[in-house]
Formats: sequence, structure tokens, C-alpha cells
Amino acid sequence: MFKNPFQVAVSFAVVALIIKLTIFSLNMQHGDMGTYIPYIYMFILLTAVFFGIRSNKLTHENTTTFGQDFRAGARTAAFFAILVAGITYVYYAQIDIEFFNTKKAEYLALYETSLSDLVKEKGLETAKKDALNKVIGINTIYSPFSQSSYTLLGLVFMGMFNALVFAFMMNRFPGFKK
Repeated sequence: MFKNPFQVAVSFAVVALIIKLTIFSLNMQHGDMGTYIPYIYMFILLTAVFFGIRSNKLTHENTTTFGQDFRAGARTAAFFAILVAGITYVYYAQIDIEFFNTKKAEYLALYETSLSDLVKEKGLETAKKDALNKVIGINTIYSPFSQSSYTLLGLVFMGMFNALVFAFMMNRFPGFKK
């Protein structure tokens, strides 16, 4: 069994890495599976927070308080988020380098179809400025740093909410008290 929140976070981050690499090795990261990855991460985070709180309850001799349970869950979520954000950065920067180029090309193809209408509506100079801003925005959003930052923030906030809910539930229901 797990002894502390960091062990739980590392274990579940390894599971997330294995799933991400499996999806990459099967070349399914651009289809429907690409949209499922955030949901898979949410499920892994939910499970990690649960086991983080549960391991905290098992290591304490007495009944734990709501605050202790919340801190254990929040710690697990924070460690997990940091690890997965690091994994996300390395994955997009070193492993699946072409992922963002593919996403950018898809987005720019959609934008290109509406560009002629924009030129007719607002003029050539405005359309050029708008196109430049779109390209800058796309390059900012679709970068390893941005994706790892979004992953970190999203997982931390979801993890805090999960820790709050699980801490409340595990203190209210008799099966979880110890």
C-alpha cells in the first residue's frame, strides 16, 4: 500500500505516462482518442486523490479530521499535477514533436477558408493584421509550454475540488472513517 501522497502521485503519474505513450505508439493521438485524454487524466486524478486520502487515513492511528484529509488529497493532487505537467512538456517537446504542427495546420486550414470573406468585409490591411494575430495566437496556444501550463492549472484546480469532495465524503460515511 502507499505510504504518503508523493508515492500515490508518482504511481498514478506513471500510469498516465504509460497510457499517453500507448496512445502515441498506436498513432491514435489525433483522432477521437485525443479528445479522451483529458477525461482519462481526470479519472486518474480522481483515483489518485482517493488513494492519497485513504493512505493518509491508514497511516494515522486515530480518526483523521476533515482538514487532514483535505491536505492529504490536495498534496496528492498537486504532486500529480506537477508530474503530469512535466510529462506533458517532455512528451510534446521531445516525443510527439509533430503533434502541434498537425493541429496548427488544421486550424489554419479552417481559418484560410474564411479569410477571403474577411478581406471583403474589413479590407486587406485589417485582414493581414488579423491573420498575423491568429498565427501568433496559434503558435502560443499550441506549444509544449502552454499545454503543460494548462495541464498543471487544470489538474490542480480539479484536484483541489476532488480533495474537498472526497475529504467530506470520507468523514461523513462510516465505511471510510478507519
